[in-house]
Amino acid sequence: MRKGRVMQSTAKYLKSLFNATAALGDKVVSSDATFEIVGHEHLTLLVKQFPWPELSAAGEIEVPMPVGSARWQPQQLKVNQQGQVMFMETIQGHVGAFLEEILMQGGRFDAKVYEGTPENYVRVENIYDCFVQLDNPDRDFENRSQIMTISGTLFFHYFGKGA
Repeated sequence: MRKGRVMQSTAKYLKSLFNATAALGDKVVSSDATFEIVGHEHLTLLVKQFPWPELSAAGEIEVPMPVGSARWQPQQLKVNQQGQVMFMETIQGHVGAFLEEILMQGGRFDAKVYEGTPENYVRVENIYDCFVQLDNPDRDFENRSQIMTISGTLFFHYFGKGA
């Protein structure tokens, strides 16, 4: 070992990392969340995957400085967001009926995402003016072990907790 170099895998060092991580508390489990479409709450249990909204800068602005140098400055908040969404279809066609109904009403809806369930949650975030662009689902004669899902991209607007 070279002088001045810290050994990263000593038991004492790893124990300190363990303690520091444990002190932050249990981590959020990805599956412990629910997506609820306002006005279509009966579909909550059919949404398998959805994006969790987070506010952040929309990007960077390069600011020129003397002698050819530069610095970064954040752009305004990105409130127009998108992410993958996946619905599990039922034999009765609940998801297809919902999609047709939404399209007949202009194609847009509001939704809530819960860390937990609507009845028992840690936090809830409201997303607005949502619409979906869906991929055609695949049907497969040989696939007897998987439910049919309808997936695509959810486009939405998120303004944070104060909105």
